[in-house]
Amino acid sequence: MDPHVEPYLKVLEDLHGQILETIAPLSDEEINRPIPGLQNTIGILLRHLGGSERYWIGEVVGGQPAQRNRESEFGRERLHKAALLEELERTKAITRETLGRLRATDLLAEVDVRRTRGVRKESRAFALLHATQHLAYHLGQLRYLAKLLPTAR
Repeated sequence: MDPHVEPYLKVLEDLHGQILETIAPLSDEEINRPIPGLQNTIGILLRHLGGSERYWIGEVVGGQPAQRNRESEFGRERLHKAALLEELERTKAITRETLGRLRATDLLAEVDVRRTRGVRKESRAFALLHATQHLAYHLGQLRYLAKLLPTAR
């Protein structure tokens, strides 16, 4: 792997590990339990993280269409932890494969990014940093929600 790309992968893998550590002790019931006053459950956030990472890294950085439907990531149906963990593993594999192909010069290349306000040009480095900060942000939410679970009965 290119030594200029490897740090991105190391940080993403560390965040993935922290997410797995946070949700490891939780049951299906707990990942679906709503917290009063909040919209998203742990399960919804996990599904959203997979969709976001597949879009930002798989599609934007790697050019593999993610077929993302962002709105459906926030659906209220019951989710299963095992299926979410399988999806996280598939997402991690896409990230490893995509970053494994990148070279330092690829990071500066501009690519199209679909945002709510239209399509913009951004560098692949921007997309990787965005995906990383997004994962870290939601990791904090997952930790907070997991701590609130005992009081949300």
